Amino acid sequence: MVKIEKQILHHCLAQAKCYIKSGERDKSRDYADMGIAYTASRKENGMLGNDLVEGVAINLWLERFWMFLQNNGLLL
Repeated sequence: MVKIEKQILHHCLAQAKCYIKSGERDKSRDYADMGIAYTASRKENGMLGNDLVEGVAINLWLERFWMFLQNNGLLL
């Protein structure tokens, strides 16, 4: 079994969670937005919603970041 290397998206989500816990809402939102932007750029470059990035489907990454923003009251 190949181990999936955690890269940009895992880092963005982890940082967003860390900053929300420490009360830094703007930084948390920034990291979630970076994750959404990176994921959207993959789709713009021809990847499909069920294609995997870091072992997770692109659509699931988008859902994770949007739900994080919504659940933490970070939507603008």
